[in-house]
Order: sequence, then structure tokens, then C-alpha cells
Amino acid sequence: MISTTTTAASAQTVPGDASSRRGEYLKWAFSLACTVAVLALSRGIGLSGPGSWYFALTVLAVCLWGFNVLPEGLVAVMLPIGYILTGVGKPGQILAPWTQPMGWMILGGLMTGLMLTHTGLARRIALWALHVTGSSFRRLLWGILLAGFIITPLMPTSTGKCILLGIICIGLCDAMGFAPKSREASIVLMAGYLAVAGPRLGFYTGSGEVTLNMQMAATAGMHVTWFDYFVHNFAPCLVYSIVGILVLRLVMRPRSTVDAKAWVEKQYAELGPVSRKEKKAIVLFVLLAVLMMTDKYHGINIGWIMMMVGFVGFLPGLDLVDGKKFSSLNLTAVLFIVGCMSIGSGAQATGMDKRVVEAVLPLLSGGSQLGATVMSFLAGLVINFLLTPVAAVSTLTVPIVEIGKALGYDPHSMVYSFMMGLDQYVLPYEFAPFLYMFSLGYIGFSDMFKVFSVRMAVSLILLVVVFYPYWGLVGAL
Repeated sequence: MISTTTTAASAQTVPGDASSRRGEYLKWAFSLACTVAVLALSRGIGLSGPGSWYFALTVLAVCLWGFNVLPEGLVAVMLPIGYILTGVGKPGQILAPWTQPMGWMILGGLMTGLMLTHTGLARRIALWALHVTGSSFRRLLWGILLAGFIITPLMPTSTGKCILLGIICIGLCDAMGFAPKSREASIVLMAGYLAVAGPRLGFYTGSGEVTLNMQMAATAGMHVTWFDYFVHNFAPCLVYSIVGILVLRLVMRPRSTVDAKAWVEKQYAELGPVSRKEKKAIVLFVLLAVLMMTDKYHGINIGWIMMMVGFVGFLPGLDLVDGKKFSSLNLTAVLFIVGCMSIGSGAQATGMDKRVVEAVLPLLSGGSQLGATVMSFLAGLVINFLLTPVAAVSTLTVPIVEIGKALGYDPHSMVYSFMMGLDQYVLPYEFAPFLYMFSLGYIGFSDMFKVFSVRMAVSLILLVVVFYPYWGLVGAL
């Protein structure tokens, strides 16, 4: 009986395993076929060997990312090695991103984020926001958004913020009796995601992809300080985030009158008085905020600031973070982002960034800066179906800056609108934090699709009537 059962079980699992393997092989075959086709086409139109290999290997990386057949970080780390081995550029050129502050900025952000969660300050901020905004269902949505705005500049990882707010939102649903995927549960969890997605666009260090966008732009000559970025984007992103919550309410039309006061007050009371650790952390985060906002005056790169503040949290005497916790940091995020930056350095090493600009320039000539800004938004929206935001930024930000300069436009609006286009999602796979919130099982798919489709259309309107005029007022056009 045992052997029969075992054999039957094996027979049931083999077809699935074989089917899965066939799917993996097909993805690999398609990826390699695209790579060979691009290599042959590039040579056929007269590109140099290094230029042809640059496009071929970049397409291979894009396919591997899109099909998710290998870990994203592994592909990003091996891509520059491929560039070097095929002669795309010399190690000093291709690996230049590894000597720049970007990777250290992300690592410092992971360290300060660990401090924020380990001291309990992140949870206190989130519950305080719910406490002060009120506990009726509609007011809770604004409380969640307020928490997102406070936490965003202090925790520069979108996934980390989604995990924190996801836990809070699930607690709210359970306390208010909202079943998973019910209308109200979907609203609460989507509000949690919107509290991450919108505010992150208003801060230079709002998330890794936003920071990378600005770092890539800097390599093409568009330098923006933390404070300048704040002036350019915080106010319109405040409007953008508020409108996002309004769209959520208008599309979903919540009917619940359940009050979460008891749960919110109980959770907030259980935190007790602000601890010494939290007070120390608050002092450090205030110092961090001041140093970031004054970077244009003291000239210290944000990457070094984040590293130093993060390091201080581990020092004996402060004891804000246990030193052993350092090993729990997800360093794959650092490798992935810095590895992706080699796409830009490879383009510059071969001159392909200029070739791309020359090819696209005729399509945009004769238009206006507003038209180019809208086109950048649409480019981000479309490419988001194929690439992660980090990969998209690594591939297209530098050409967008170069195209703007060639047309005689200020590229700021084009780079900013490109990032705004990348913030449009209708399917969970398009962005890992979005997928995380959906995977919690509380958001109905049809609800999500309706809300974010409407948000996408409204975002384009906001770009034209709010963002673009505002950028003109603050000198970003």
C-alpha cells in the first residue's frame, strides 16, 4: 500500500515538474533567440562589435528579468561581466557605478530602515497617524497616507514600507471584521500601497528606483540635490497622493460605518511611552533630515550621509540596532541596483547612448516641451509592462536626458514624468511592492484593476494640469 501510494504520488508530480521545466526551457530558448537576432541585426546595420554586443546582452538581461528565470540580482551582477568579456568597455568604464555613491546610499538606507523598524519607531509613527486622523473608515485612509508620508524619507525601500503598512492594514481589517477580498478590505490594503507609491515620488530618497533615476540622470549631466528635488516634486506629489486616495474612494464607494477606534487606541496604548531608544532614533533621523535638506550647502553626498547615520545606530552606547542584525540586510538590492547601472555605463562606453538619441530625435522634433514630457510619461507607462522600474530607469533615463538636451529642452520635466509613468500599474507583477500587497490575499483583482486603471488616466491629467505648470514655477522647465 505504501509503495503504491508513493508511486501514485510520484506519477502525479512528474507531469507538473516536466511541464515547468519545459516552460523554463522555452523562456531560455526565446531569450537566447532574441539575443542572437539582435546581435545579427546590429551587425547587419553596421554597428561596431562592441555596440552590437551591448544591445544583444542588454536584450538578454531584459528577457531574463521579464521571464524571471534567474534571480534579478544575479542577472544584474553578471551583466557588467558580460560587457567586459565581449569588449563592450574596459573594466574601469563598465564598473564605474561601483565606485559611485548610489550603492552606498541604498546600503545606508537599508541600515536606517533597520533602525526604524528595530526600535519600534516605524510602528509608532504608523499608529500615531491613525490615532490623530480619527478612526472612522474614511478617516483611516487619510491616516494611512499620513503614515506613508512620514516614513517615506526615513525608510528608502518601497518593499520595507509595504511590509510595515501591510501588517497595520491587515490588523485594521481583522479588527473591523472585513473579510479578505471584500470591498472594504481591498480599499484598506490599496490605501496602504498608495501611501507608499505616491509619497516616494516626492523625495530623492523615497525609494531605490527614484534615487537611481536621479543618479542615472546625473551621469548624463542633470544634477539635482536632495533639496532641489524636494522643491520640484514634494508639493505636486502631495496632490498626486491625495487624488490617489480620492480615486480609490470614488471608484470603490465604501459603505462601511465600522469604527476602528477600539483597535487603534488599544494598539497605540500598548506601545507605551516613547522609549529611550526611540528618542535616540528620533534625534538621529532629525539630523539625517537636516543634512539631506542642506546637501546643496555642505556638499556632502547623500550616500555618505546615509551610511554614517546608519552606522551610528550600531555603535555601543546607542544600541539602536543589534550588530548581529546587519547580516539580515538584503544586500541583493544593492547588487541589483548598482549592477543595473552598468547598462548606462555600457551605453556611454560604446557611444550607443548617442546613437539612440539620434534615432529617436526625429520622432520628437517639431513638438514642444510639454509634448516631450507627456511622451516620457507614456514611455514609462508602457515599458513598465516589460521591465521592473529599476531596469527601466537603468535603460532609458540617460537617453531621455540626452534627447531633452538635443531638443533644447530642460530635461528635468522629462525625467520626472518618466518616473511618474513608471508608477502606473494595473497588474501585480509590474512592481515587487505592488505584488507583495496583492499577495497578502486581501485585495480583489477586479477591484485593483479598476482603481489603478482610473488612477492611470487621472495621473496623465495631473501631469498636464498640475505637475507641468508647477515645474515651470519652480524653475524645472
